[in-house]
Amino acid sequence: MRVSAYVIHTRPFQDSKILLDMLTLEQGLIRGVWRLPKKEARVIPGPFLCYEMEFIGRSDLKTVKSLESIKSASSLDGLPLYAALYVHELLEKLLPINLPLPDVFELYKWLIENLHAGAPIAPLLRRFEVGLFSELGVGINMVSTGRGEVLEARQLYQFHYKFGLRPYYGEIPKQMPMLYVEGQVALDYHAGKWMDKQVLSLAKELHRNWLDSLLNGKPIVSRRLLPKQPFQGERHLGVPIFRAL
Repeated sequence: MRVSAYVIHTRPFQDSKILLDMLTLEQGLIRGVWRLPKKEARVIPGPFLCYEMEFIGRSDLKTVKSLESIKSASSLDGLPLYAALYVHELLEKLLPINLPLPDVFELYKWLIENLHAGAPIAPLLRRFEVGLFSELGVGINMVSTGRGEVLEARQLYQFHYKFGLRPYYGEIPKQMPMLYVEGQVALDYHAGKWMDKQVLSLAKELHRNWLDSLLNGKPIVSRRLLPKQPFQGERHLGVPIFRAL
């Protein structure tokens, strides 16, 4: 089978062979074995570069027969590189094997192109995370309450991982929420206003906790490479609050 693919992880396998984890347009995340060329021409396939790849095999581990880059090699460094490594780790840990998810491929392609173009990194990552959650069927509902009620702009809501948004009237919750959010900020998040300071702050806190829940607490190692900016805003009962500015 011939596919379009990005290499998101490599590791040694056997003598003159490596294991490749690849995000493909046609087959989603696949894993394959690649025999390296002769030593005088040996180049390990690099990341952030789209390849045309041919593979065979019916098992989860494919045999890669050919690998040809579509464009000339390009690289990322500094913060854009760390952001891309973070995204690679999310794909490795969240995507099922051999499940076609063409929109995830296009989303990744969009991210890499924008990282190369020097776009602001935090909005890119939050937009990518939203798209990934949606494609995996674990999207975050920030447009209505858990009961389907339309949000009111000035109403404060509590957000729970299992129950979604619930109106908050000042009571002490039986179960502490993940965060509190004013209706307008939640609606702006739903509308994708990623350059809004409060929306971006909400998304960072929300997505971090959402990912921790999806991964059952498994650490995302590459987070350590990204800037650490703990939430410094308003809190209630120790829980962050996000209000419209």
